[in-house]
Amino acid sequence: MSAMFNAIPGNVLVPFFFAEINSGGSPFEGNPRLLLIGQKLSGGSAAAGAPIGPIQSQQEADAYFGTGSMLSQMFAVAERNAPFQAIWALPLADPAGSAAAGSISITSAPGVTGAGVVFIQGRRITFQINASDTAVNVAANLVAAVNAAGLPFVAAVDGTTASKANITARHVGALGNGQEVAIARDEPNALTTANTTIVALTGGTGVPAIDTALANLGDDEFDFIAGPYADSTSLNATRDFLDGLAGRWSPMQQLYGHYYTANFGNLSAQVTLGNGRNDPHASIMGSQVSPSAQWEWAAALAAVAVSHLGDAPELSRPLQTLPLLGILPPRDRSLWWDKSDRQALYVDGIAAYSVAVDGTVLIDRVVTTYQQTNAGVSDATFRDVETMAQLTFVSRYFRTAISNRHSRQALADENPFNLPEIATPLSVRNTLIHAYDDLVALGVLENSDLFAQYVSVTRDPNNATRLNAYLPVDVVNQLRVFAANITAFLQYRTPGGSIAA
Repeated sequence: MSAMFNAIPGNVLVPFFFAEINSGGSPFEGNPRLLLIGQKLSGGSAAAGAPIGPIQSQQEADAYFGTGSMLSQMFAVAERNAPFQAIWALPLADPAGSAAAGSISITSAPGVTGAGVVFIQGRRITFQINASDTAVNVAANLVAAVNAAGLPFVAAVDGTTASKANITARHVGALGNGQEVAIARDEPNALTTANTTIVALTGGTGVPAIDTALANLGDDEFDFIAGPYADSTSLNATRDFLDGLAGRWSPMQQLYGHYYTANFGNLSAQVTLGNGRNDPHASIMGSQVSPSAQWEWAAALAAVAVSHLGDAPELSRPLQTLPLLGILPPRDRSLWWDKSDRQALYVDGIAAYSVAVDGTVLIDRVVTTYQQTNAGVSDATFRDVETMAQLTFVSRYFRTAISNRHSRQALADENPFNLPEIATPLSVRNTLIHAYDDLVALGVLENSDLFAQYVSVTRDPNNATRLNAYLPVDVVNQLRVFAANITAFLQYRTPGGSIAA
């Protein structure tokens, strides 16, 4: 085979030795980035609507988004679950609307010396109570303790009732509603239901518009996108951003990506949400109300996914049993999903979890909301998020293989003299078959012999400079279910019918 040059001209006359150094190309390797979408505080230095990263530390996150912001809290959870991944953020300004608000009222002085213990968004907050403290003193000390915790909620003594601590979300928005505000009941606590009254957080309104911010991502690749917004407007925005003729999964962009979010609600509400969606590029983790906020659930889920679904062969393994570190299940055990609940959720496109005996939240199955074809026919092809990660990897692996071998070649039907400058449908087909074999060796695809039999590469009948390829890939599946029929015998019998010795 003759040599092919990129820099040395064929007509050089000056003696003697010339050498150009080129890359032979290396196989594709996954190096995905995690993008966190959430709200920042006005004091954070990052510009709203513009991606920023990679973020190196919690100190940077606090500076960019504001201490106690939703986005800063998302970074903390994501870094805990994906400490070696590149984490970026897309900060959003608060929408028009109202912040959720509630209160903790000290209705009578506790009259004892001990710790006051409250939970806000799953965080245990303690402060000293003395027997001589009045209800007003206790409320003031409670306010100071809450504000020192650096949460997305602030406390202030009520302007009318000095023994009342008002708790308000730092961010405007509906996501503040229903977040945990409670007194501890399973440990010694000077605050009791007899001397303390809690009003839940309500009244939050508004959801940020994320479509413009998503458009600002440009051509940067973000395979794993986490956001707490599971309302229909936000889900439609991410769907349109990722899918369709102009989306990131389109042939024109080939940027790919998957949206991970969380939704709180009972089984009926979750099923209703899932039944209304049909998007292979979104996964919604469903839960009953949890001490951990939706933005923490979304960040943890996407962080675990980016750690395990970013590169082969790990991306073919199911996410099931992996823990969501820093995430708390509902405090009421009766609100944990049982097997029949999870079956219903998966049928309707909602992801779910199980809970270990020590309270650790474990991923059970991360499904997408995709359930049927555009013709309305039930289809399980894109049900699981692992499949979407595999297809992303496969597409990029093929693209890299073709680009490395054929990006600067001429095109002919045949190449009888084996010139390296010439590509043919057969040579490109062989490149694809070799790439498929590599993907089988990486545990991403299977049945390479059948691929070699069915793959097709032909010249376009209307464009002599174009090749059309049909690539029927068979992805490796995950072991989801093991079913055993255990049949009991009091005594085995031999094939002849006698009792075995």
